[in-house]
Amino acid sequence: MSKRVVMLLPYYPPDVAADGQLFSLLARELVARGVKVRVLTWRPRYQGVVAKAPKREVIDGVEVRRMWAPGGGKGLVSRALSALWLTDTAWLRALFTGGVLMIPSSPPTLGIVGWWLSWVGRRYVYVLHDVHPDLGIALGRMKPGLLAGVLRHMQRRILRRGRTVTLTEGMKANALKLQPNANVEVIPNWVDTDAIKPIAKTDSEFAQANNLVEPFVVQYSGNLGLLHPLDGLTHAFAELPDAVLTYIGRGAKLEPTRKLADGQANVRFFDYQPFDKLNDSLAACDLAVVAIEPAADRLAMPSKLQGILASGRPVLALAPEGSELASFVKQHDCGVVVSDFDNPGAVAAAVRELKDNPERRKSLAANARKAAEKSFHTVLAADRYLNVIKGL
Repeated sequence: MSKRVVMLLPYYPPDVAADGQLFSLLARELVARGVKVRVLTWRPRYQGVVAKAPKREVIDGVEVRRMWAPGGGKGLVSRALSALWLTDTAWLRALFTGGVLMIPSSPPTLGIVGWWLSWVGRRYVYVLHDVHPDLGIALGRMKPGLLAGVLRHMQRRILRRGRTVTLTEGMKANALKLQPNANVEVIPNWVDTDAIKPIAKTDSEFAQANNLVEPFVVQYSGNLGLLHPLDGLTHAFAELPDAVLTYIGRGAKLEPTRKLADGQANVRFFDYQPFDKLNDSLAACDLAVVAIEPAADRLAMPSKLQGILASGRPVLALAPEGSELASFVKQHDCGVVVSDFDNPGAVAAAVRELKDNPERRKSLAANARKAAEKSFHTVLAADRYLNVIKGL
């Protein structure tokens, strides 16, 4: 197959954003299937983590072209201006780069590039990782009003003319509420199960370097965002003096979580780890956390889940009962669900129960790895995306 795919991506390795890492794996697999892939992206800058990268390079057969972009800020105006810059520069570059466009939903204006170019015959796949503006409203980042109305109008247009991929059935249902005429397929996120695989905590260099081999370690790795309820988890470790909680990453909740943990020596914070060290850092725990706010269920799905499963770690899911995350964990028997996640006592009890039952943890870990191999291997995702592309 010689069709070209052009990915418009706000972040790409060596940037540490999860979306960029995911699409880099997908791009590599598409190239292996004979697809010519070009990535149009911007300089590494995710959450202030700056890395040097050439303007042009070829990685695993993928052509990467990087453009300058402002660092952006945390305020609404700064984020809006940054999104507009990305959208405008993406449109100019994509206009002169032929091929099927693949565009993620963040920032929410980026998908309009596909809609614009569809009027001159370009086809696009819209990868809906977050349902906008509903997610922003649900998390309190945006109020119903003019801006939300503009974004909703934009999303309806984007969904109508392209092919859309969502991560879950709930997200698909919400996309179809926005645009009943949308052509939507569900393809979950993926993980390279050859690169991320179970290794003993005693063999983890990260665990060795940070005195995490001996204690029972619960790990939260990734973006500490508004999507993730972490207060009950943090407070729970006041009741777990013989265990350690590690946060690895950055995000909007990093500083508030640091303040909550003030005075708790068994709650520790680390910066993002390089992607080539991810398998090692994921292994530096006995239990791994995935969390989602009730309002966000069916509007998003944490991308860290697949990496945890592949690393063969039991999942501590802080999620509402009946949520898609909770249902998955129960269906595959790969962890425990705490629906009363704002209650430190409930979280501490769940952690303590698994801490005292190593055989149960071993069984959950094996089930986690099986779920990753069966449902989330990059090869499976690439095959499904290839079918979507062929159908355009």
